[in-house]
Amino acid sequence: MALEIHSNPPLVHIAGDVYLWHSTPEHVADVTSYKITFRSVEDSDVSFTVTGSDQTTYFRFEIASSDTANLSAGKFKATEIITYTWGRESLEVGTLDLLPNPEQDPDKSFNQRMVNLLRAHLEGRAPDGIESHTIGGVPINKIPLSEAHGLLVKYEARLKQENGLKQKRENPGMGTGSSVKLYF
Repeated sequence: MALEIHSNPPLVHIAGDVYLWHSTPEHVADVTSYKITFRSVEDSDVSFTVTGSDQTTYFRFEIASSDTANLSAGKFKATEIITYTWGRESLEVGTLDLLPNPEQDPDKSFNQRMVNLLRAHLEGRAPDGIESHTIGGVPINKIPLSEAHGLLVKYEARLKQENGLKQKRENPGMGTGSSVKLYF
């Protein structure tokens, strides 16, 4: 499955995912450099920059998984910086809501992280399929889509069971939906 190529920078992005887009500046023939800097609203020392690669008639941008994988969730201001042969201009182009990286959330169980990772793979948000990841000591290497779908079903079932057990522990008097209680 190929990654979708968008026509704008992302407004919402999950940390650790890949995002591709194309952009064409007004005077594309005169552009020598085109990049977008994303700077955290909460901590101005936290930022990442994506540099566009010149494709002659447009610029191709890619937020690599490594650009955001270790960043905390939050709002980022996006600033476009275009350098022309005759000078430079910068323009704030909006904000990005960076959502938490599902692989690095310590509050999520192993099953939840596996479900999140497999969904990202199936939705094409992981680059060229899953190359190599480790979750809870389990290595995952290049999984074909059909196998990933089977694993997703398996881990969703485990997650459902895990959530049922958790609900039962938290509310011992409540039914889990799988049993009927009769009182006389």
